[in-house]
Amino acid sequence: MIIDALRAELYKLARNRGSAFWAFGFMPLFALSAGLIEQGFVHLYIGDIIPYASPLQDSLSGLASFSVSIFQICGIAGAAIIFAGEYRWETWRASLTRVDRIPAMAAKMIAFALAISASLILCSLARMIVGFIDAGLTGSATWPPAGAGEILIAHLVAFAASFLQIMVTAAFVMLVAVVSRAMTAAIVATVLTLVACEIASIRGNAGGDPIYLMFPNIAGDAIRQAGQMIMLQREGLLAGFAPMAVPVLVIEFLLLSGAATALFVRQDLSKE
Repeated sequence: MIIDALRAELYKLARNRGSAFWAFGFMPLFALSAGLIEQGFVHLYIGDIIPYASPLQDSLSGLASFSVSIFQICGIAGAAIIFAGEYRWETWRASLTRVDRIPAMAAKMIAFALAISASLILCSLARMIVGFIDAGLTGSATWPPAGAGEILIAHLVAFAASFLQIMVTAAFVMLVAVVSRAMTAAIVATVLTLVACEIASIRGNAGGDPIYLMFPNIAGDAIRQAGQMIMLQREGLLAGFAPMAVPVLVIEFLLLSGAATALFVRQDLSKE
């Protein structure tokens, strides 16, 4: 049942090309175009102030494209389209005749996870392309002191950090969508909440108190810094908290998505 529901969600995303592009395709394109503009400005206008390029470090940083709250707007919009679209178009009654409520919501979450994963990988590839262009223009490149296996692990860790962080955001969007039954509310409430978390967690960037791991952006940064430590062989202020940050993000995701699903199962959808 869930497989059929997932196929339906992916089909709807594929058919809704404009929304899918802005939600999941814009950030990789932005990462590539912004990097090219940056390289043009640096090499043609300012001059080669940095004598070498770092393509692999650029690809690692590309996996952090969704780490800042303001850059999560695209992903938030994508989650709102997936979770609140049925409310907006009043199609729940039609779709729930073929699938139960829990598999329906699970399929939506899996569809979002697949789409955002592809977006994260494309962001990393975009920044790597920019790094190689930088290397060609500079004529010199530097490579991490780690081996190929450690570089791969570092990228997987960085991917996991951003993936878990954005999945917590998606679970919050899911909860707001179920409660408000409105796409706009799901987007606005999530953006405001993330901005508030960014402001409240400013002191957490110093890495002194693990209590700040309750904020998804700090937990995500801790895991990303652990990835940087693996590849670049340098310490990060938050890297030591990475083993704690992973379960924190997983628990937050389970709590938010579980609450949303529990409310959805009991929700009256006679008008949707």
